[in-house]
Amino acid sequence: MTQRVDPLPDLDDPFLLNLSRLLLPVAEGGGFRPGSRAAAVTAILYRRRGEWHLPFVGRRADLSHHPGQVGLPGGSLEPGEGPWQAAAREAEEEIGVPARELIPVGAALTIYAAVTNFSVAPFVAWLPDEDVHFVHDMRELDRVLEVPLTQLLAAESWLDGGAPWLGRYLPVEDTRIWGLTERILAGLLPKLKEALEG
Repeated sequence: MTQRVDPLPDLDDPFLLNLSRLLLPVAEGGGFRPGSRAAAVTAILYRRRGEWHLPFVGRRADLSHHPGQVGLPGGSLEPGEGPWQAAAREAEEEIGVPARELIPVGAALTIYAAVTNFSVAPFVAWLPDEDVHFVHDMRELDRVLEVPLTQLLAAESWLDGGAPWLGRYLPVEDTRIWGLTERILAGLLPKLKEALEG
């Protein structure tokens, strides 16, 4: 486990400070597999009525890539763009959160998806605005799902899909979080839990 030695000065919440020490520094996010398509996503932590939440995006069912799937805000890197810059830009484009308002907390190890040849760099950021109103990009998305962190951390909330292609998943409203997003969360959620209990 990498210990952060330079806690971010903007993080005055004990949970966020603990989490920043458990994650990789933002500058170390990336490390993409050679020949893969580079992408970045952000797990955005914010409070809603005093409770921690994360926003997920529900992709439109008529898209050619990943139709109807639920994921973290994110997308492909543009030429000359760093992983964190791409993740923050995509959050602004997809759910209307100004990139300048996101405070990066840290990064997790890059995940490679062989089926799509994507290397995905996951980041965690804090959005201080407790009255945030997400506005989704209707060209790509159907909606934004606001999921309480307690639901994500509850082991009993996750179900076994019973089929190799589905694997573990989390029912949310009338859909589910699974696949690559579940793989990303499998790496992040233990750190979030440890930081909360810290």
